[in-house]
Amino acid sequence: MNIERVETGALTATLNVKLSPSDYTPGVEKALKEQRKNAVLPGFRPGQVPMHLIKKRVGRAVLVNEVERLIDANLREYLQTNAIRVLGQPLPLVESASQNNWEEPGELTFAYELGLAPSIEFDLSEKLGVTYPVVEVNEELVEREVADMRRRFGTVEEVEVSAEKDMLLGDMIERNADGTIKEGGIMNRTSMSLEFIEDVASKDALTGKKVGDEVVLDPHKVSKDHDDLARMLGVDHERVHHLESDFLFRITRIKRMVPVELGQDLFDRVYGKDAVSDEEGFRNKVREGLEHMFRRDSDRIFKRLVMKKLVETTDFELPHTFLKRWIKETSKEPVTLEQIETNYTAYASGLKRQLLEERVIEKYGLEAKGEELDAFAKRYVSDQFAQYGMPAPEGDQLQQMAARLLGDREQIGRIRDSIVEQKLNTHFKALLSPKEEKVSFDTFVTLARTA
Repeated sequence: MNIERVETGALTATLNVKLSPSDYTPGVEKALKEQRKNAVLPGFRPGQVPMHLIKKRVGRAVLVNEVERLIDANLREYLQTNAIRVLGQPLPLVESASQNNWEEPGELTFAYELGLAPSIEFDLSEKLGVTYPVVEVNEELVEREVADMRRRFGTVEEVEVSAEKDMLLGDMIERNADGTIKEGGIMNRTSMSLEFIEDVASKDALTGKKVGDEVVLDPHKVSKDHDDLARMLGVDHERVHHLESDFLFRITRIKRMVPVELGQDLFDRVYGKDAVSDEEGFRNKVREGLEHMFRRDSDRIFKRLVMKKLVETTDFELPHTFLKRWIKETSKEPVTLEQIETNYTAYASGLKRQLLEERVIEKYGLEAKGEELDAFAKRYVSDQFAQYGMPAPEGDQLQQMAARLLGDREQIGRIRDSIVEQKLNTHFKALLSPKEEKVSFDTFVTLARTA
């Protein structure tokens, strides 16, 4: 097999592939013999069908399969041997293959278009001017966390009249357009928390009600989405698309979360026996916990801010025409050129960020190593046992469980990403020496969403 590379642009090339009969004939003959062993045709004993009949029935399919196998293997080897970094995958040029004679094959020729990864040079230094965002943990945040802890460790009580944060249990009953109960309609016992109902009118209608009261509701306004509504009504997802009438909600029980008192019992339940002895010490521990939690989030946001700034300050091109063709030909669902154009800017921006991050990892040797993956998996297994108060396995048993974890492609991908992200954060902090910038909680949330 002969493969020739022809440059067609700054970031595109064509690979011209030629196969002679000596390349594909051995594989084709071997496959045909296997076909003959298992072939069954009227008038012939199993395995005795003449070869010319086998070739007539499956010869072309066998040839095509063998040629595709050879090209795939040799293209991958060629790209690897010549250190050619491609975007996406080689795309066949149909017009080149159409000239081949599959009925009387001799020399076969094909051409594949390549999109080449750009060469990327960047400046990772303090000149980027990226600060390290730190949430200013004020009294409002501490009080919010204390209130949440009091509710979390509180008790649920039955009450007579509903308030704005209560949970209502009752029956959702489908009605006709005239307000009568629909015969054979939906009837399902469910629950809803008034605290999480966003529609103000629906929330007001359910507040101040007693057991036995009935309220007319639009089910779409007391659920988050169609999946949530389907669970509320006890029906499949498809059925909720066709609901048009209101429902009657008949209240059967009203439950209220009563927060635990702010005292020693709560202190012990949150932080352990006698770890905290007064409210001031409790609030200080809460503050420390929030600062530690936000610090982990600060690391993630800082890394994203650095990458965002690097993308803005690093100029490199992409083979746009090739990428648009690649998207169209490899998309799981059919897409039009108009759809590709509409979404391409966002796609290209995401790809640039990915390529730049890969280049940073490559330049500074930040890829996760085998021993790091293994150590992470062992820690993960041990932490899972500790979470349930069980002794962690040791020695060979721990190694076997870690190996099973690393045998899962999705799991190993997540582990690799966690290790690399931690390395990137450490490296960015060391190189950029960022100044800490105190920000409000709302600003921090915005950064987390937009960075």
